[in-house]
Amino acid sequence: MRCNIHLNRPAAGYCSHCGNFFCKGCLILAEDDRNYCSYCLKRSTVNAKVEEGPARGERLAVKLMVHLKNGLVMKGTAYNLDPARGGFHFLRRGRDADADITIKFSDVKYVAIVDSFTSKRRKATGAYQPKGSEVTVVFKDGERIDGYTLKHYSERAPRFSIIPTDERDNRLSILVERSSIEHMSLGRIPKTQELRKLSSNAVRRLLLYYCWKHPNVVLTLDELATRVERSARVIERELGVFMEEGLIAEIGQGSRKQLKFSPARDPVARQAISAMAKEIEMLYFRKRGAPKPMAKPRGRPAGGSRGKWGG
Repeated sequence: MRCNIHLNRPAAGYCSHCGNFFCKGCLILAEDDRNYCSYCLKRSTVNAKVEEGPARGERLAVKLMVHLKNGLVMKGTAYNLDPARGGFHFLRRGRDADADITIKFSDVKYVAIVDSFTSKRRKATGAYQPKGSEVTVVFKDGERIDGYTLKHYSERAPRFSIIPTDERDNRLSILVERSSIEHMSLGRIPKTQELRKLSSNAVRRLLLYYCWKHPNVVLTLDELATRVERSARVIERELGVFMEEGLIAEIGQGSRKQLKFSPARDPVARQAISAMAKEIEMLYFRKRGAPKPMAKPRGRPAGGSRGKWGG
């Protein structure tokens, strides 16, 4: 059952006058201890019940600490924090209290939903059960956060949420802006699955094996094509995924452009790549004699041979 006004919210009850279902934000408790929607309450003879404690609007707002890329940290509240949008409305506290501003996600480092504005720690509830994968995020200013991704984590999303590892961290959830990240590493299983793209076809398997066997080598595209017995055009088409992982980088300009091979910086990635390379060696090379793709150039054209695996 959904709210009659906010279709994305679950219904918390119904109006005792019109009978329609509404969420907590739409239902108002009246002096007769019945719930009304705002439309029916205005036309009734009863008034809203005065409750002790925070005002209704304050209870609906989410406490936020917004960390900007320029180093500024702002405290305040928001009623709607939608990562799919370009920004959000923010009500500041402190010196600029009641200043309603719009913050663009492009200016944000991360947004933390907090339990309190006055404490860095909170009481452990005993119900802390992270459901996502382990993740470590290092920002461009050097700050590091260890936590768990939420189930809907996507590598393509411009921002994503993580839950801190420490269950007593005052930050209940952290919405991270991907453009503010210097380095990020997923846990062992997700990272291993992600790296499987490096061996998804025959040419990539050759390149992966060559990266593993020849770390820190520098050579031209034509030299690499000759050594793995594929055309330069085919090799160039598959280099993108290796560059994304930092395994291959282009150096130099124009005719002097070369490819520099480097081992993975992430220890989890290094271990996964080593395991895949050994698997490739066992399945494709040991049973077929010496690994021809690793042979030195013999003077033949770069695209003159198709090699063992096709392509």
